[in-house]
Order: sequence, then structure tokens, then C-alpha cells
Amino acid sequence: MTISWQLKSLPIRHKLLFSYSAAFILALALSSAVMYGVVRRTIEANIEAELTNSTAALLNMVRTAVSVSIKNHLRAVAEKNLEIVQYFYSQYRQGAMSEAEARARAEAVLLSQKIGLTGYIACVSSTGTMLIHPEKSWIGQDISHQAFVQEMITRKEGYIEYEWQNPGDDQPRPKALYCTYFAPWDWIINASSYRREFA
Repeated sequence: MTISWQLKSLPIRHKLLFSYSAAFILALALSSAVMYGVVRRTIEANIEAELTNSTAALLNMVRTAVSVSIKNHLRAVAEKNLEIVQYFYSQYRQGAMSEAEARARAEAVLLSQKIGLTGYIACVSSTGTMLIHPEKSWIGQDISHQAFVQEMITRKEGYIEYEWQNPGDDQPRPKALYCTYFAPWDWIINASSYRREFA
């Protein structure tokens, strides 16, 4: 007896049951395979989207932390130098030295400092004239046409980020400064450095 003869001898309801069961199992297998593929692609897409969002959030958090650190550091430097200038001014007011000597000493202290590798302290007047700068060629120059200087003149105190291109540089680089104001001598004291110099 062969299997085909046994199947032929089965009643019709058993034949229908076997054929419908086989069709159902085949349809179930095919739909499961399709659903598995769709679900897998959906889950992978969701995981990828979550990773992208998490990475973006972490990147923004790191950038914010770096900006806050740079701002706080430059602010501390600028405010400490304002205190130094106020000290020399008070010495002049008490008669311990002339005003010219007080200015010269304050300028010497400001110029003796470095911020990062190339950062420095400089002073600009409220008209945009460079008063104190480590490079003597800048002193006396009107730099009021620069956007960041206009912001400095308007605010006289605060944190500013801008792009700056030194002579010899291929392209502008991000720079940051914090400025404070000493009204008696009309000095906008600013501590600045390139952002990448902050570890």
C-alpha cells in the first residue's frame, strides 16, 4: 500500500481537513515570514532613530558644557582683571601714585597674562579704539566696524562668540571673549581666546 492509495481511500472530510490544514500552515508560514521582516525593519529603524536622537542630545550637552566652561573661565579672568584695574585706580585716588603711573601699572599687569596658547587681555574704548593690546601695532586703531566690537561697545559687559581670521590664517576660527567695563578710564576690558584652545 502506498501513501497515495491511503489518501484516496480517506473520506472527503479528512481530505478537506488535510488540504485546508496544509494551506493554512503554508499561509501562516508565509505571513509569519513577511511579518518578521516588517517587524525587524521597524525595530531596526526605531533603534537607529533612538541612537541618532541620543547621540544628538549628548553632543548638544557636551557643546553646552564646553560653552559654559569657556564662558565661566573668561568671565573669571575678566572680572579679576577689573579688580586689578580698580586697585591701581584706588592707589591713584589715595595719592600713592600718579594717574599715568596707575594706568601704566594696570596695563603692564593686563599684558603680562596669557589665556590658553594665544589668548590675551585687551582694552577697547567705548568708541571702538584699541587702547591696550599685546601687539603694539593694534594700539590706537579704530576697530568699531567689527560686529563683535559693536556688541562689546553696546553691552560693555558679557560673553561674546565670534569668528576671527588672523593674518596668515586660511580661514576664520571660532573665538570667544568676556568683557567688563571700567568707566573712569573708559576701558572695556576683554579676555579672549580661540575656543579650540580650551581643553
